[in-house]
Amino acid sequence: MIVEDDDATREMMADFLRYKNYDVIEAKNGLEALSKLKDESADVILMDVSMPEIDGIEATKKIRERGIPSIVVILTALSDKETVKRAAQVGADDFLLKPINFNMMETRIRLALRASNFYQYKATIQNRLHGRLRIAEKDLEELMEKNFQIGFEMLDIMNKISEFRDDETHEHTFRVGWLSGRMAEQMGLPSSFVTQIQFAAPLHDLGKIGIPDKILLKPQGLTTEEWKIMKKHSKIGYDIMSKSSSGIIKLASNIALSHHERWDGSGYPKKLKGKKIPLPSLIVAVADSFDAMVSKRPYKKAIPLQEAYNEIVLNSGKLYSPRVVKAFTLLKEEVFDHYRGAIKPTS
Repeated sequence: MIVEDDDATREMMADFLRYKNYDVIEAKNGLEALSKLKDESADVILMDVSMPEIDGIEATKKIRERGIPSIVVILTALSDKETVKRAAQVGADDFLLKPINFNMMETRIRLALRASNFYQYKATIQNRLHGRLRIAEKDLEELMEKNFQIGFEMLDIMNKISEFRDDETHEHTFRVGWLSGRMAEQMGLPSSFVTQIQFAAPLHDLGKIGIPDKILLKPQGLTTEEWKIMKKHSKIGYDIMSKSSSGIIKLASNIALSHHERWDGSGYPKKLKGKKIPLPSLIVAVADSFDAMVSKRPYKKAIPLQEAYNEIVLNSGKLYSPRVVKAFTLLKEEVFDHYRGAIKPTS
């Protein structure tokens, strides 16, 4: 469901999602959305904030009061913390800034649907705590904010630490998570694994926070000694995350350790070869390599999408797992379309 009072914006969003084979319900404001939700159901609701009749915050609150389990993604041009806090307090699950990047929107929807069990479980727990234990709404909000969300908040924090340290676009980590998830899905892996790798893959380079800026951000090639230091980021990332009790963060720690291993044994830190390399790391290796090639970095320019694609295919069975590369090739059109919307490549 798209709840947006600007007709042109709503229609463009709807047309794009229908093109992507989603069933779409449209509503001009929160009041119309609530009316339609009496007779129709929506897995994901894209909810604008500033609307007449009933705004997005109030509409989300009423949706939660009715026990509707839809995933609510708030669309807002407002970046102030108070708006985000109010939306989260009434039950919003995610946020997307306007103007909307359509490819990013579709990625968020896909990720939300993959994690739908989590959101449904969250809603169930909230209803039980509030209804059966008669916990005051304010106390419930505080409990959920301090405890239930902590794992996802930590993932978000670690993502930001990683990406702001070494990324021209600040979106590298998110794209690696998206592409890793799509390849895992294309390979027919369980949906639970797809969800986990989408959350875990963006943390693959977290260990770079332990690398000095003079090396990490050096605009020229590294010396032999500098390269030895740079390689330590994989072990640093593993050490930071490996003691976590979270399954997703444990997965992220193992990806961090071995995503630079290569199929022919030429990678690091352990020079693992072939199927001895964990499958999640084999997947992230392709996603990270492709994204790195098409992204601008302090020491290099971005290369065209087709050139980067050819490089991945050329090194199938050499640097990369043939199984993963096959999944990557089957997604070529979708990947190119996504990247043209997410970055500004040279072609």
